[in-house]
Amino acid sequence: MTVTEAYGLSPSAARLVHPGPVAETRVVSLETRLNGFDVALPAGTPLLEALEWLLDETGCVSANGQLVGGELARFSYYIPDVGPAGGPVANFSRPYAGSAPGWMVRGGITIGRRDGRVWCHSHSLFVDAEGSERAGHLIPDEVVLGDGVRAQVWGGPDVLNEVQLDPETQMPLFTPRRVAHAGTGKVRALVCRVRPNVDLVRTIEILTEQQGWAGAHVRGQVGSLIGGQLAQPGGTVLSAAGPATEVMFLEGTVRRVDGRMTATLDAHLVDRNATVFSGRVIPGENPVAMTYELVLTEATPEDPP
Repeated sequence: MTVTEAYGLSPSAARLVHPGPVAETRVVSLETRLNGFDVALPAGTPLLEALEWLLDETGCVSANGQLVGGELARFSYYIPDVGPAGGPVANFSRPYAGSAPGWMVRGGITIGRRDGRVWCHSHSLFVDAEGSERAGHLIPDEVVLGDGVRAQVWGGPDVLNEVQLDPETQMPLFTPRRVAHAGTGKVRALVCRVRPNVDLVRTIEILTEQQGWAGAHVRGQVGSLIGGQLAQPGGTVLSAAGPATEVMFLEGTVRRVDGRMTATLDAHLVDRNATVFSGRVIPGENPVAMTYELVLTEATPEDPP
């Protein structure tokens, strides 16, 4: 998808003007094959050390998925904020020290490398020691795991997510690149980076259609939207404050409905006021703000919805 093609956005959808040159290619997409893993991370271990152990144990160079449950013995986090004048349009807040021990509810995670060492990007929902629900961007080197944290991730040996400075947003962002000839996993997959001002739902539909798949599962969970427009069961719409809200996780289906590839997805977001939102992601109204670290795996007609 290039800047000369449709973004999949409705005319009313928000857009951001970033400080750098607009890249022609709006979705970096690499075909591969991946395996799924559900691994208990070692308790009493710094998060990055535990993730390095995970990659060594699974033979993956990168992985995408979720952290689920378990104790956070120590943790700090950011929430989204407005960027500085002349710099990125959105950035991180001041760091918040979590009241520990906390409890990980669920959070998206991308595991890769920065400057040669294991690094991660995680937007998570958690409960602090006082029982208050919190959410935000975990500060990777300030997290120590307690008991019971599980990583449910998809990865392989051939596509590496690596932090690179992005000229368009002027932010260091994960971008996938191929480091081996072919993935050896069981499931066909795409590892992607979606750039700003591209509708997330429509992009997922287009990528799935282009692969010729019957459907897809969304495995990459981490990124940001320009605000956020989420439909509620009663027909109302919740609007999250921009310029960027953090996606903690997506869930739902991507499959053909009445002849058209259709993504029906629910998101959980946190905005710059630390407010948590959840609801159905409205197609055409939810463009990516800074980046989205998207991974899709092929779904077959026999897969449960």
